Amino acid sequence: MSGKSYVVVANQTEAKILVENSKTKELELVVTLTNEDGRSSDSNLVTDRPGSISAPSNTVPGVDTMSRKDAAEIEAERFAASVTGWLDERRSKENINHIDIIAEPSFLGKLRSQMSKHLEKLIGCTVDKDVVQADQQRWLDYLKDAGHSSSL
Repeated sequence: MSGKSYVVVANQTEAKILVENSKTKELELVVTLTNEDGRSSDSNLVTDRPGSISAPSNTVPGVDTMSRKDAAEIEAERFAASVTGWLDERRSKENINHIDIIAEPSFLGKLRSQMSKHLEKLIGCTVDKDVVQADQQRWLDYLKDAGHSSSL
């Protein structure tokens, strides 16, 4: 196989993108993408000052009626789009064998919904765990349990 194999370990706050190095039998960190608002409190994402959010009525023109849950959801989707955008850009520039993903369950769904059809075809194993802060061996163990076939 002449292409690269990537592993993405992510949650709504951070995404670590690693490449498999068959020579050293390890994962090498390529980039860490961060979402500063990923775990922000709702009050930091949407203010509740008078006039900024009204009652849940759509009858008042010009008033934002977005709920706080919606704001957090939109922020997570935005971050998922930036992670998949990074991967898609790589896909267009280099030969990729496959991409394995370990992600927080809800964020894994957001990643999938943001992927292009070309990127979807490259997805190998997926593991729904929030283990961004775990060590490399734990990631490899999860991938092995999920059926990942690698030389690592």
